[in-house]
Amino acid sequence: MPELPEVETVCRGLRIKILGKIISQYHQFREDLRWTIPTGIKERIEGTKIKKIERRGKFLLINLNNNYILIIHLGMSGRLLVYNPFEKEKKPSKQKETGVFFHTLVTLGKHDHIKIDFEDGNQMVFNDVRRFGAIDFIRSDKIVYHKWLSKLGPEPLSNNFSSFLLRKKIENKKCSIKAAILDQGVVSGIGNIYACEALWGAKISPYKICSKMTDQNFYDLVKELKNVLKKAINAGGSSLKDFKATGGELGYFQNLLSVYSRENLNCKRKLCNGNIKRQIQSGRSSFFCTNCQI
Repeated sequence: MPELPEVETVCRGLRIKILGKIISQYHQFREDLRWTIPTGIKERIEGTKIKKIERRGKFLLINLNNNYILIIHLGMSGRLLVYNPFEKEKKPSKQKETGVFFHTLVTLGKHDHIKIDFEDGNQMVFNDVRRFGAIDFIRSDKIVYHKWLSKLGPEPLSNNFSSFLLRKKIENKKCSIKAAILDQGVVSGIGNIYACEALWGAKISPYKICSKMTDQNFYDLVKELKNVLKKAINAGGSSLKDFKATGGELGYFQNLLSVYSRENLNCKRKLCNGNIKRQIQSGRSSFFCTNCQI
C-alpha cells in the first residue's frame, strides 16, 4: 500500500502537472472501487479549476475553485498517471527524478477506472488493479468532518508531532509500539515499511509494549520516523510492487531500506552481529534485528 512518502510523491507530481488546469470532462468506467463511488462527481467537477493539491495522511485532496474538494485514496495498488497526448513520450532518466515525466495515452487499460480530461488536452487516469482505492468529494468547509479524515492523527512531519505528544497518546496502551504507530488515529500516514524502518533506526523491537517505552525510546522513535520519511520522500518513495509516480517512474527508496524485506541478511548497523528476522505480527510482516532492537 502506498504510504506517506509515496502519496506525497504523487501529490508533488500532480502539483507540477495539473495545478491550475481546468477540468473539461470526467469519465467513470465502473460504479465502485473499495466502496461505491458517489454520484454527482461529474456535475461537481466539470468546468472547475484546480487551485490547490494537498495530502492528509494517505489521502490526496484536490481543491477546486467551486469550494469542493476531490478526495482520493490510492488503496493497495492505485496509481494516478498524467498523460499528454500531444507531447512525445519522455522516458525517466537514471537520476532520482520524480513526478516530472509525461506519458502518451493510446488506449485505456482494463484497470483504468476513472479518467479526467483537462481543457489543454492533458489527461489524468486512476488505475487500480486490486480496486482498494477510493474517491469522494465534499464541500471545503466540511472537509474536517469527512468520515475518512475526521479521526486522523497528526502529520508525523509537522512541528506539533513530538515525542511528548506520542507518549501522551499511547503510554498506557497494552499493544505493541508497532501496532500503535500503524494506527492512523495515533499518527497519520505511517505504514508497514516505514514503521519497520523507524523502529530499526531507534533500536526498538516492534513487539515492545507501549507502556514499557521510556522517554528516550519515544524521543528516538519520533526522530527516526521523521528522518526516514524525509529520506523516502526525497527518493520518490519505495516501489516494491505497484507504486509508480504520476509519470510512471519508480521510486528509489527500496534500494536504501535498512531492514524491510531483508529477511536472513546481516544487520546493517555498525558493530551489530545480528541478522534480520521476519515474523507475522497482527497480519503484517515485521522485519527486525534480533540483536540490536530491544
